[in-house]
Amino acid sequence: MTMCPSLSFDLPQRLRSLTLACLCLLIGPVGSLSAQVAPQAGYLFPPSIPIGQTSDVQLGGYDFSEDMQWFVHDDRVRLEVLGPRSDYLLPPPPYWIGPRSSTDAPPIPREVPGRIHVDPAATEGLVRWQVANANGASTTAKFYLSRTPDLIESRSRDLPQVLPSLPVAVCGRLSRLTEVDRYQFTTKQDGPISIDLMARRLGSDFHGMLQVHDSAGQPIANVADTLGRDLAVTFAAKAHETYTISLNDLDFRGDRAYVYRLAVTTGPRVLCTLPAVGQRGSTADVEFVGPGLISGTSEVDTLTKTVTFPSDPAVDTFTYSLETTFGPVAVHIPLGDVPEVVSPAITDKATHLPTTGGFTSRMSEQQIEQRFTWQAEPNEFWSFDLQSQSIGGSLDVAIVILGPDGKELAVNDDLANSTDAGLTVRTTVSGLHSCLVRSLSPCRGAADELFRLHIAKRPPGFSLMVTPTLNLPLGEKKAVKITATRHGGFTGPITVSATGLPDGVLPQGEWVIGEQKSDLNITLEAAADAAVVAALLQFQGTAMINGIEVTQLATTTTPNDLCPVSLSEQPLSTMLLAMTMPAPFDVLVIDRERQRDVPRGSTCLADLEIVRHVGFQGAVTIEMTGKQSRNRQGIRGIDLHVPPETSRVQYAIFLPEWLALDLTRRVVVQGVATIADPQGNLRQVNKKGDARITMILEGALLKLDCLAQESIAKVGSTIDLPIHISRSVKLPQPTTIELVVPDELIGVVSAEPLVLPAGIDTGSLRLATKNTPALLGQWSLRLRATAMQEEHPVVSETTLAIEFANP
Repeated sequence: MTMCPSLSFDLPQRLRSLTLACLCLLIGPVGSLSAQVAPQAGYLFPPSIPIGQTSDVQLGGYDFSEDMQWFVHDDRVRLEVLGPRSDYLLPPPPYWIGPRSSTDAPPIPREVPGRIHVDPAATEGLVRWQVANANGASTTAKFYLSRTPDLIESRSRDLPQVLPSLPVAVCGRLSRLTEVDRYQFTTKQDGPISIDLMARRLGSDFHGMLQVHDSAGQPIANVADTLGRDLAVTFAAKAHETYTISLNDLDFRGDRAYVYRLAVTTGPRVLCTLPAVGQRGSTADVEFVGPGLISGTSEVDTLTKTVTFPSDPAVDTFTYSLETTFGPVAVHIPLGDVPEVVSPAITDKATHLPTTGGFTSRMSEQQIEQRFTWQAEPNEFWSFDLQSQSIGGSLDVAIVILGPDGKELAVNDDLANSTDAGLTVRTTVSGLHSCLVRSLSPCRGAADELFRLHIAKRPPGFSLMVTPTLNLPLGEKKAVKITATRHGGFTGPITVSATGLPDGVLPQGEWVIGEQKSDLNITLEAAADAAVVAALLQFQGTAMINGIEVTQLATTTTPNDLCPVSLSEQPLSTMLLAMTMPAPFDVLVIDRERQRDVPRGSTCLADLEIVRHVGFQGAVTIEMTGKQSRNRQGIRGIDLHVPPETSRVQYAIFLPEWLALDLTRRVVVQGVATIADPQGNLRQVNKKGDARITMILEGALLKLDCLAQESIAKVGSTIDLPIHISRSVKLPQPTTIELVVPDELIGVVSAEPLVLPAGIDTGSLRLATKNTPALLGQWSLRLRATAMQEEHPVVSETTLAIEFANP
């Protein structure tokens, strides 16, 4: 039976357990736990990699195995794995307390050291990567390719990291709750400073809050990413002034996966341009819109320049160097082949559209709609793409199509993962049709309240969509859904094929999307004697359209995108196929989810049974799964090796002393074994335990106090810290008190461990320091007391604030 959070008021234990059981019957089960767990790609640190160089990185993820395959979706980027996975990387204190302590915590990562080689010809931008093993395939994660090397966050305590001369970008992470990262820089001259945060674009699920203060502590800028699109700010800086940037999550959350790139540059920013797209081979007057372009302040200005766009069809984006009073600004302008027109904000009449073209326009103050017209004939297909968010505009737009009689033919508000809009319509009568571009809120007349409308008469054709991953069990069949989107009146059959299938995986049946059909379930079968591997597949569809054979690659969705800049960033043309095989064992949690009473600061020993299937007599390792329920608050299990001859074990879970007494704690474990696939390749397979290990906390057996909670000391001196411990009668054991030295103070501060025998509760821990300026200021030092109970530790900790001054 699933156990629920215990009641906060005092009840006898038996009554409390009965009450919990009744509540859980009302809430219902949590679902089956016994299953294989596929690995998940999480993050890469540092998240920004310089182009043309080789960089050492840490690849973070969840439920990693030692036999994983790694995939990078860019042929100009090569990943080399350098070592095994790390231990569990639990978030450090502080933790949520009270009601928030019961919220689900982020998954627990492990990291693998790696090295990334980037070709000099690579393009600046985001790159996706994935992993797979014999348990399944992951979704994609992202990192950024940069033109310049970036700094790595390196700060001591809560002091700001001093940045060198601008421009500079720093890679960091908000690794714990309440963390605020601070960076400090000094300007050389008057002018605008621009700051850009890349976090959600990297997959980091936090909402940034950024503040800038001058040397007097006065606020200069304060901006929060309430919309989840990352943030940027520009402000007017004074020469030779020192500014401090503070960055935190809007809700003061923190996690090791909260990686970011913070770019600080001198000069203004460009938000968008009119026209939003440049026509290849043309010359046009381009209006640049952004803060500080003329004024040097946070005010949004406009600046017009004559730009000649390259004609090379292989170039998709043109990087234009915009000269301003405060220096050049690199502006990336997408290129296209259709005519691009800047249309004025007309409210009293319609703008006529040609058969194909792009129109960039603004909404005037209080305007909520612009009307465009075009001539259409019966049985024609027209596509309309309406963008604002993806071209740097600030509008939330919608599109409405009207027939010649004024009746509504089609409407669209938001496309997937965007506030932009788009649709395709089939006209049925001859006449002048209307396209209404609407802003969903009244406009202020701001320069960035613009949109781009692209119209095109769609010829007959099609596109295909396929799922991003497929887990194919060894010796079994699996269906893959291919979805066809037809346009321009095309109704004919589409023949589907695949490239990249590994040996032993064969297509089954006829892969044809029938005439006028929109989807097809194709079947792949893995031979029972195949090697268990993963591979990137490409699916393509081929059809005869107007006597010409046309082939289109299928694209996949990327469901974990938190902040797609444009719709073109989302799809990939490859699917990750992972062949899987079952784990030949079961992990049974004895007593299942019965509450186990555990004193705070001690170790729970949960009885497990390993049931090996016929034909398997190997070793099994028991470990925590990456995803656990509720805030972890330092709870951790071990990696327990179970030899072949053993089937009953006790799994040790340490529960820190600060855990609340009124809340059950649960841990999900899995078994991992190494077995050979039919071709003799060793693969690691896992399987979850059949229940959660459930615990309820009792009072602690050990309590540590330092009687000098605050202290002032001289660097280079020796300090005697008075120690007192309280031990339960159930713990008549010697206790060791030691100093937990922060990484920054290794070799600077030390203390010989103090051992208090049973019956002795007080003593003095002698702290020795070196005479070094690195020690100056206030430090929070952690003291730890440890006693052993049946070979398992009982731990209590306390902190001591010490202010170190010069002798």
